[in-house]
Amino acid sequence: MINTYATLQTAVANWLDRSDLTDRIPEFITLAEARMNRILRIRIMESVKVMSLVGGTKRYPLPSDYLQLRTVKFTRSALATDTLASDMTDSQNTAVLTNATPSGGILSSGFSSSGTVMIGLEQMTYTGISTNTLTGVTRGVNGTTAAEHNAGNVVAEIYPTFTAGSISEKTRPIYPIQYVSPELLSRVYAGNSTGVPKVYTMRAGYFLFGPVPSSIYNLEIDYFAKVAALSDSATTNDMLTNNPDVYLYGALLEAEPFLMNDERVQLWGIAFKQAMDDLQLQDDKDSHSGTELRVMNTSGYH
Repeated sequence: MINTYATLQTAVANWLDRSDLTDRIPEFITLAEARMNRILRIRIMESVKVMSLVGGTKRYPLPSDYLQLRTVKFTRSALATDTLASDMTDSQNTAVLTNATPSGGILSSGFSSSGTVMIGLEQMTYTGISTNTLTGVTRGVNGTTAAEHNAGNVVAEIYPTFTAGSISEKTRPIYPIQYVSPELLSRVYAGNSTGVPKVYTMRAGYFLFGPVPSSIYNLEIDYFAKVAALSDSATTNDMLTNNPDVYLYGALLEAEPFLMNDERVQLWGIAFKQAMDDLQLQDDKDSHSGTELRVMNTSGYH
């Protein structure tokens, strides 16, 4: 059975009938993963992640495993919000909340066990929670400045990087956001005007929004992610579990040029392409199964 990184390497060696490629087979597997990421766009590669748009910040990095975008939407509700129970100095490394498990935010259990919060214009990270106190607080992160804060000031949890989750966990208005080209975004939102984000674009590995977010808005993106790379520490993934033949044929295809077996390249190339085509076709069919397709216009279905 081919279901782990080790069994895949063994299978590749067996099919090549070689015992001297221990150091090279991981390279063949990595190259096969690169081919998968360029070609496949199937359901098991979908990912949904959430991050916060912070007031005054226009540019946000794409997820590290990003391949291709599907949808973008946002809500104005915070991840978790509460108020300071007592005044906070500009050097204090704890923040005492009124309630660390408030209701109404995206995170139903309240504040995360560690994360990033925003009070006024200052962002700060924390490493733990003791009852209602955020502990291990580092002040003035992400280019902000440490400041004094008064009891009753709002404390909002934000994400400096994308995190798994959904903005649809509670009932709240969800707003789609439209793509524009980088040139159009620069022309229409070239200044520093702020407000509710209406459009976005992507440039040099970043999302850019217009207008510049005026407050904390929580963004959810549905996108195709790279196949999780196999390694000695990450011994399996969904692609290998469900489609071991794609991995095997891909690795064999990458191995033959190294071995200078040119006549075998075509064989494994055909096998790999057929497996990829079958997988994509199966997923495409499943995307439209279960109901008849209907045309929809602004008045509804027909």
